[in-house]
Amino acid sequence: MEYIKITNLKVDYQGEVLFQAPHLNVQDRQIVGLIGDNGVGKTTLVNIIAEKPIIFGIEGQVKRNCHIVLVPQILNNSEQSGGEKEKAVIIQALLQINQTQNSLLILDEPTSNLDIEQQKWLIKVLNGLKQPLLVISHDQTFLSKLVNVIWQIKNQQVYEFKGTYEEYQQFLRAQEKRQNTQYFQKQVEIKRLKKNQQEFATRAKKSTKKKKNISWSDWKIKDSSGLEKSLFRKSTLLKRRIAKAETTLEKPQVHQPITLGNIENMNLELSQKSSIVRFETQSVTLHKKQLFSITKELKIKGKEKIALTGKNGAGKSVFLAKLFHKELAVWLNSQLKMGYFKQNMAQETEETATVKEVIYKNSIFNKTTTMQLLGDLHLQRSLDNHVSSLSGGQLVCFKLAKVLLGEHNLLILDEPDNFLDISSINALEEFLRNYPFAVIIVSHDQNLLKNLNFTSWKIKNHKLITPSDFSSKENAKIANQISLLQFKLDQLISDPNASFNDIENISREINRISKKN
Repeated sequence: MEYIKITNLKVDYQGEVLFQAPHLNVQDRQIVGLIGDNGVGKTTLVNIIAEKPIIFGIEGQVKRNCHIVLVPQILNNSEQSGGEKEKAVIIQALLQINQTQNSLLILDEPTSNLDIEQQKWLIKVLNGLKQPLLVISHDQTFLSKLVNVIWQIKNQQVYEFKGTYEEYQQFLRAQEKRQNTQYFQKQVEIKRLKKNQQEFATRAKKSTKKKKNISWSDWKIKDSSGLEKSLFRKSTLLKRRIAKAETTLEKPQVHQPITLGNIENMNLELSQKSSIVRFETQSVTLHKKQLFSITKELKIKGKEKIALTGKNGAGKSVFLAKLFHKELAVWLNSQLKMGYFKQNMAQETEETATVKEVIYKNSIFNKTTTMQLLGDLHLQRSLDNHVSSLSGGQLVCFKLAKVLLGEHNLLILDEPDNFLDISSINALEEFLRNYPFAVIIVSHDQNLLKNLNFTSWKIKNHKLITPSDFSSKENAKIANQISLLQFKLDQLISDPNASFNDIENISREINRISKKN
């Protein structure tokens, strides 16, 4: 069955094309992953499909043969974790589609507020759906475990690839290799043509020069054969071929790895062995409520890189904020300079300077590195814009760039990847792996954490656990209880006759037992 059929869709704003989609459709058993850089029109496309109001002009046809349930991106602007709110909205949407025939579920960034356990739950539930699914996501682990069709918006066009996300990545790598080979072959061909053209031009010049042992009358007869004209004509034709070949020669875009050795402020250097932070044993609280405890003295060394994980609400963000604001029982090295990026940094700013002025003033790296990071975060077109005029997404990228490039030797990053697109997340990963100073990062992006491979600190059972505390055996009994309850929950969600109260009760029981674990 064809649930959605899109024909010759063109979306524009004030005469400028946002994207075009000549032909797209959604069919039975398809799980479509919609990807692309921020600002290319992903949310606009799903809003068009779901018949939501938009400000853009639309041409073409969107045929809908189904009931559509859209879960928009939830922006969590409160101090409380947004994971449970996100999960509740998704469960409501799942109940809706189970109660309606021929339904299509659309999710916009569903994992942005979910912790790793909640993400695993969501992947399991969505893989069990009988209905098709369209999902916008920048989470590469989520995409790899779920989708079987890719839609990518790039260069104002929607491209379709029928296959998994990993197969799509393999296709892109093969395409890049093919383009590089073609570029090299064209370069070789242009070089050969230039050599031939030069030979013809040289022979043409020599043909007009009279040799000493030939009389002028004999030379005129020889020249009348038109040799000179023929050689010059061949030279001219080759020049045209070369000019045409050079015009069509496009160098493939190659992302150069960022280099971070070019620091222009060396007052930040600290020994790799020396401690920069020492935590005393203490309780970490919020509004007089204990979140977790630090049961032994902990240290962070000069260039140590730490990934802090734990469930939503465990206290990760509170811990980072209190560390930055010096509200913990902690010793700090006198040379320590902390840079802090927190969640929800898209608030308005009164900064009147331009992006370029602020970043150049604060960056400890040279212009090449600074410009490359700004490009990776898609800020190159906004360099001359006033910071106060940036959109929410641009402001997040600006504030992240300001922290990453600033005069710091400890970066405290609270979910910096939350609203970045895939290419920006990859750039952030590359930057942090090469960063010459210390880092503490909180993230729920499993692919990012895996690739960074930082030292793991985890908040569990209301305690901050470091590698020396990790047990080889988890509590098997509690894990089995959770698995059984989770199985029951998945069955209820798939059952159109199940009551929402039953689902809520099992969810609460899972949360209660999980808090013990």
